[in-house]
Amino acid sequence: MDGVRKRLTIGVIWTAGGRIVSNLMGLASTLVLARLLTPADFGLVAIATVIYSIIGAATELSLSSALIQHKSPQREHYDTAWTLGVLRSAVIAFALAVAAFPIAAAYGEERLVGICLLLGASALVSGLMNPKLVDYRRKLSFHQEILTEFINKFTGLIVAVAIAVMFHSFWALVIGSLASQVAGVIMSYVIIPYAPRFSLTHWRNLFSFSSWMALSSGLNAINWRGDQLALGAIMGNGPLGQYTVGDNLASLPVRESTAPIANVLFPAFSRLQDDPVRLRQAFLRSQRLLVATALPVGVGFALVAGPMINLVLGPQWTSASLVAQFLSAIFAAHAFSMPVTPLAMGLGRTRLLFIRDVVNIAVRYPLIFAGLFSGGLLGLLLARCVSGAIGIAIDVFLAQRLAGVSAATQIISNWRALLATLAMAASVGVVSTLGAGSPEILQLPFMILTGAVSYFCVTLALWLATGRPAGPEREALNMLLFVRRRAFGH
Repeated sequence: MDGVRKRLTIGVIWTAGGRIVSNLMGLASTLVLARLLTPADFGLVAIATVIYSIIGAATELSLSSALIQHKSPQREHYDTAWTLGVLRSAVIAFALAVAAFPIAAAYGEERLVGICLLLGASALVSGLMNPKLVDYRRKLSFHQEILTEFINKFTGLIVAVAIAVMFHSFWALVIGSLASQVAGVIMSYVIIPYAPRFSLTHWRNLFSFSSWMALSSGLNAINWRGDQLALGAIMGNGPLGQYTVGDNLASLPVRESTAPIANVLFPAFSRLQDDPVRLRQAFLRSQRLLVATALPVGVGFALVAGPMINLVLGPQWTSASLVAQFLSAIFAAHAFSMPVTPLAMGLGRTRLLFIRDVVNIAVRYPLIFAGLFSGGLLGLLLARCVSGAIGIAIDVFLAQRLAGVSAATQIISNWRALLATLAMAASVGVVSTLGAGSPEILQLPFMILTGAVSYFCVTLALWLATGRPAGPEREALNMLLFVRRRAFGH
């Protein structure tokens, strides 16, 4: 167990470093492209991208996850996974080609035909990814994956920005994505040389794990992406572009700050699937750490999103700042849900994830359409807040069924993070009120500094006052000590 914990710590450190760099590149790409392109450009590409995401998710086979969950995969398993991946990418490309003209006609945009075809080419390329790359995750070694992702993002950033600077065209978004996929496939074979063969020998074995995941993934994509299609059809490309950029910016801080932890949970839970006591402890530890990370980051970004987006992107993105303010807080609260999916996957209980997603979509869509038709963009955002809260509650009770952790235990074990976040929000609100009317470039740093200091001080005070119990504070301290030992050798 100590060896697993040590490898997990190293994995989190590597993933954290890589995600910081990746996060900065992704943010730079969004900010630069938002300055060079218009909200309508982003909205146009978002329509095709959502269709691509839904088709991709509906055919998702979770082959990497199936290989990780498998106790001793052989060469035939990897070859079968690669073959299924190639066939799946061909299906996606074909579906996009067939759907291109109807989609263009439905939205009255002929340009969607070319975008769909190019996204189909991107799907074909992604299907060629080296299946052996998953071996590093099985061994809880993550720096190879981080290197691949870095090359992906860097290549996509350079290509997209170059095209945007030269042509100021929406094609920058699509071609940048294609270039990123090509770079990722090449790097996967550079890092671990492997010559895959066409084989379907173990397709039944892999499907026994991934079939429910495929259905769940498809429903999830429809659940989380369908609102964009509805918004684009009802309000047009401009509002859709605002919504898409605001959504992406809102999810970015929480996603990137928690990814180093979330990415290691599935292989970790898989190793503990036969030890219920340690599995329960690991779930609570991971949830506490995720909540302590996501809540201040997400709520903090919601508090500063208005002046930040207005300062960086300009007044043409005002609606995007409203979207970011609403959704960032919801993404932060989803920290309670984050360990649930890898927990179910680690236990092989993927059918429960499918049932959960069916329930979520049955709840979410009536709320989304009611909000959109009655209140436009603001109504849609309120509906997402309500449906998000219901989804979190469902996941909390699902965790109780899978790991035997009651809903009350999950809430109570995170009370320090909840109180510290409330204190942070209050302090930032005071600073914002006192600085009202001052230039945003002066107001913003004080708001960020106040939020960070107040959260840290309140968290530390509560931890010390309660006798330094086990929790994210101790986890963070142990990680700092581990980094110090690795860096200085003592």
